[in-house]
Amino acid sequence: MADDPRLKLVEICHLLAARSYTTATGGNVSMRLPDDTFWVTPSALNKTRVRVEDLVRVNIAGEILEGTRRPSSETFMHLMAYQALPAAGAIIHAHPPYASGFSQAGKTLDTSSSSEAVAILGRDVPLIPYAHPSSSELAELVGRAMQPACKAYMMAHHGVLTWGVDLWDAFDILDVMEIFAHSLVASIIIGSPRSLPESDLSWLAKKHLELMGS
Repeated sequence: MADDPRLKLVEICHLLAARSYTTATGGNVSMRLPDDTFWVTPSALNKTRVRVEDLVRVNIAGEILEGTRRPSSETFMHLMAYQALPAAGAIIHAHPPYASGFSQAGKTLDTSSSSEAVAILGRDVPLIPYAHPSSSELAELVGRAMQPACKAYMMAHHGVLTWGVDLWDAFDILDVMEIFAHSLVASIIIGSPRSLPESDLSWLAKKHLELMGS
C-alpha cells in the first residue's frame, strides 16, 4: 500500500482543499502511469473527502479500467493535454481565487514584475479561450494550447490548469501561480506593478527554459 501511487494523488486533493484552491466538488486531478493509463479524481466528490478507493483508472480513450465511481466530467480535457505533452506525468485543474479572478476578468497573468514568477512560470501565463465546462470543445482547446515550455494556464471564466512531470511538480506550479496572482492584486491596489528591465526579463526567461529542460 505504501507504494500505491494513488496515495500521492489523494494527498494532493486534500492539500488543494486545505489551501482553498478548489471549490467544493470543483476541480480535477490526474496522474499518468508507466503503461499510459491514468488515475483521475471522481466526479461530484469534495476533494477533502477523496479516498484511494474513490479514484478511477482510465485509458487514453477514457474507458474505465478500475474504480466504481464516475470519473471527472473533464477527464477528456486531461487526456487531450497528455496527448499534447509527452513529458507530463500529472495535471491539476483548480479554481484558486486570485488566479481565477484574472481568468474571470479575461486577463493573462503578466509576470514581468516578479523575478520568481518569470523564472518559474515564464513571461506570462496564457489564457485559454472559454468553452463550456466538460465539453469536447474545451478539451480540444486545452489540447491545442498546451506547450512543453509552459506549465501554467488560465482558463477564461473557469479557473486554471497546470501540468508537471509528477503531481508535486504540478502542485508547486499552481502554488507559485496563485501566490503570485495574490501579490499582483496587492501591487495593483498599492499603485501599479513595475516591470523588470528587459535585460533582466530576458535573463530570467532563459532561466525558465533551463528549468523546463528546454
